[in-house]
Amino acid sequence: MKKTKLKSAAAEMRSFSLWCVLKSSIKFILLFKRTFLLWCLANFAFLIVFRQIPNGWTNSLSILWLVAYYVFWCVFVRHIQQHPPYFSLIRIFNGLIPASKIMFINIIIYLVLVIAPYIPLFMGFREKYLEFFEQYMAVLQSHNSLPGKTLFYVLMLLLSPYTISRPYLAWLSSLIGKSRSIIDAYKKTQGNYWNFVFCAVVMSGLFALSYFIDVTYKTSSLIFVMSVLPIFFNVVFIDIYKVFYKRRKNIK
Repeated sequence: MKKTKLKSAAAEMRSFSLWCVLKSSIKFILLFKRTFLLWCLANFAFLIVFRQIPNGWTNSLSILWLVAYYVFWCVFVRHIQQHPPYFSLIRIFNGLIPASKIMFINIIIYLVLVIAPYIPLFMGFREKYLEFFEQYMAVLQSHNSLPGKTLFYVLMLLLSPYTISRPYLAWLSSLIGKSRSIIDAYKKTQGNYWNFVFCAVVMSGLFALSYFIDVTYKTSSLIFVMSVLPIFFNVVFIDIYKVFYKRRKNIK
């Protein structure tokens, strides 16, 4: 019985190839160029509207914008996955649970990075640990320094399968009426840790490259890039989602 269970569990374990997923996503975009362009234009419009809000996030109007932007992505996901009606209040509210969990997980991770280094000090490891602690906090707080940025970037990449990628799959699942459990997403994607890390490297690398080009050559093109890349990355994640979640009929 145990051997049978192990075999069935091994058979259920799936993995995705980032290269295959990227090819599939590009094929989808080329096949539905007009649809992809329209979604990019809609995203561009949202970014332009946000630019017009005085004082950005400190303005209370940004909350209304954020709500509308969240609804935009919910409709986008349901449309790309062909789950009419594309605007579904039930699914939009259903998606708030995993979305809030994603925020909570990332806040907890940030607090751990900031608070955890203090624990050895309270445990009495002052002499040997104090020097390391001072260096760690100096690097962590030096946001503009290369070591600080590199440390933060590497940590976020290594944690991304737990803080973003898998929880994001749970969010995608919730929007089309399937399981919104993040634990379920972890179980379905076992053995894909490095695949998710490489995926995060590629995505963040494209963002970083776009930002570098914009700042270095002062092209002022970042808003156009930010109109396209998030749409593309969501298409990629939807393709990853399809690897692990079987589509059931009659789900609205």
